[in-house]
Amino acid sequence: MANIKKEIDSLKAKIARLEKEQEKAEQEKKALDAANSQIDKILKDHDISFEAFIRFHHKRASRIIHKVDGEAGDGATQAKRAGKQRVARKSRKPANTKATIKIPAGKYANLPSDPKQVFAVKEKGPRPKALKAYAQEIGLEAFLSQCRVEN
Repeated sequence: MANIKKEIDSLKAKIARLEKEQEKAEQEKKALDAANSQIDKILKDHDISFEAFIRFHHKRASRIIHKVDGEAGDGATQAKRAGKQRVARKSRKPANTKATIKIPAGKYANLPSDPKQVFAVKEKGPRPKALKAYAQEIGLEAFLSQCRVEN
């Protein structure tokens, strides 16, 4: 019995709220009709077309139209807007597109930049930048014949 009374009270409150919303909507419609008739009268009095009026207010009108179209659209378009989509990025290619020269292990000297310095290259590990740059400049075969000290 108590549940039925609570439900009746909640339905009465809902009906009252809906009636207030309906009244508000009717008043808004009347106000919009009055404003529309006044705008039409003013435009007619000044011999201005409605098209010119809309062109003058294009920025505001287009924003509002876009907003209304978004609200009137189906739920699927709103769901798409809600989530952010990842943008596929192009993979970057390395700036140096030349084939990398692999310098074999050993000792190297007679570089034009440092003729006295001897570079020791191990099987595993990084190659000195100076060696790599010079080998790429003149080619691997010429580099080995010119700069290799021992096998």
